[in-house]
Amino acid sequence: MNTILNLNNNKCVACYACVRACPVKAIQVAEKNHKPHIVEDNCIGCGSCIDACSYSAIEVISNIEEVENILNSENKVAAICDAAIAGEFADVRDYRKFVSMIRKLGFDYVCEVSFGVDLVSKKFANLCKGYQGKSYISSHCPVANMYIEKYQPKLVNNIAPIVPPAVATASVARKLYGEDLKIINITPCLGLKKDNNRYEKANKIDAFLTFLELRELFEKHNIKEEAVEYSEFDVPHGYKGALYPISDGFIECCEMSNNQILTAEGKKDAIDSTKQFAKHANEFDTHLNIYFCKGCLMGHGCSKGEKFLRHNLVLKYAAKKCNTLNKEKWEENIARFENSADLVAFFKNDNKTIPLPEEQKIENAFKALGKQHTGRNTDCGSCGYNTCKELAIAIAQGIASAEMCFSFAQKGSRVFNELKKQYTLLEENLNTQVLENNELNQSLSSLIQNLYPAIAVVGADMKIIESNSAFIEILGDDAKEIDEIIPRLIGANAKSLLPQEIFTQLEFVLKNTQDIMNKDFEYNGRFINVSIFSLVENKSACIIFRNLYNEEERPEEIIHRVNDVIKENLLQVQQIGFILGEGAAKTEKMLNSIIKTYKEQIRQK
Repeated sequence: MNTILNLNNNKCVACYACVRACPVKAIQVAEKNHKPHIVEDNCIGCGSCIDACSYSAIEVISNIEEVENILNSENKVAAICDAAIAGEFADVRDYRKFVSMIRKLGFDYVCEVSFGVDLVSKKFANLCKGYQGKSYISSHCPVANMYIEKYQPKLVNNIAPIVPPAVATASVARKLYGEDLKIINITPCLGLKKDNNRYEKANKIDAFLTFLELRELFEKHNIKEEAVEYSEFDVPHGYKGALYPISDGFIECCEMSNNQILTAEGKKDAIDSTKQFAKHANEFDTHLNIYFCKGCLMGHGCSKGEKFLRHNLVLKYAAKKCNTLNKEKWEENIARFENSADLVAFFKNDNKTIPLPEEQKIENAFKALGKQHTGRNTDCGSCGYNTCKELAIAIAQGIASAEMCFSFAQKGSRVFNELKKQYTLLEENLNTQVLENNELNQSLSSLIQNLYPAIAVVGADMKIIESNSAFIEILGDDAKEIDEIIPRLIGANAKSLLPQEIFTQLEFVLKNTQDIMNKDFEYNGRFINVSIFSLVENKSACIIFRNLYNEEERPEEIIHRVNDVIKENLLQVQQIGFILGEGAAKTEKMLNSIIKTYKEQIRQK
């Protein structure tokens, strides 16, 4: 297995968001080391941890240097491009332009992976059409293949014995352009890069370029769309395989219906579908088509973008390719290569599941957490596991540590002291002096505690940075219980505390930095007015609840109280101004943003 990710310990703050995001718990915490690490043999290359890490501590290992060395060698080199490139390069008006831009990097040939999709979909369709009681699982997604081998091994024999499309394309390119041809796959997917050692000789891909890395190379070599002419892909050209980046695109390529092949997309449905497939095998009379991502449009090798815009661009690209295709020549190429032995792949049982530990070991883990009698159902999720019992099981299995638990940490663990620094609103200054961070944090905390309305600050990882007693009171008994263990709910998961409707609004503000003001909700028998606004763009947001049945919570009264508190707190901030420098100015700006928000509420009314 290739190593594709690096977990940078210098950036990691042990928030365990990656542990929570990993669908197979391949990110683990050793008993005597509070920071997580990636267990390479267990990893399936899905990339879920990359999005989960707010601190960019998990990095995709770059292949740019390796690719440039290959391009500078004496070998002929071919780029094989995933069709999702049409969605990635929305800024390039015609696909023939980015083909020409790729050639400018030094590639001798630029081929379409969509032809490989055409080949493998035809073979999969033939398997399915010859159905004699055995249901097959598509093998085009390398991440899904690795997941089944490692975590649903009894389904290994159900995986279609067919190589992924990029591997099929590599084999065809070498038959056409020479056995010594070097192949570089331009892709949005990290999975095949992880699993590439499985394939040899004609099927081997020599290196990978993500779309992000391709953009870096264009910038490095000053290659721009307006400076190049049109250039068509090298043969063989693909047909309906251009639809492959869309999750139902593979079924379209197979020319079969949803009644014959069931599609599961996204890690949750991919995992649930295989579990149900394994449990109810005799009740499945359809085949299973799995995309571990939601199609390839938003893979972890892509830049950030809008899915449905990309979906539309891929549809347009596929339509243009199909309308201009020499169908007769395409059929000749399919007939020439479809029976090649290089299209055959076999998958193996590589079981990485960990047996459930004995009940006594789980009890010992609860004891280590200080939860032998109470607190077993806190389930705040801050450790990275959904429940306290899941964490206890993981500790008993040796893949987690008691220090991951917040309540354990608050009883004197070193982890609590580190995490207290982490949840400061001035995240860009995390590496500055500890004194400066603590003083600024105390100023903001003092302000929030002295405000009358219910108020909380939430970070990009959806953990509560600060809240006051009024906020806890409105949330009710569950929040009060957590407050006893985690004072002011600091570090608690906002998703488990807030009503779904409000949590959805909070996610929107954090992602889009577009404030939501004066939204009314009914909650716990109260009529609540909610305002949510961004404090630090894409990093933290403030939630303010007002109980509309409470006369004391008039906006005029709130503004009066806020002004009093700001006067007191700014005196303190000014006293330490000579020490904090620009930090004081940032604090003042943040405090004034809250005042501005309330004044805007008054004007809107």
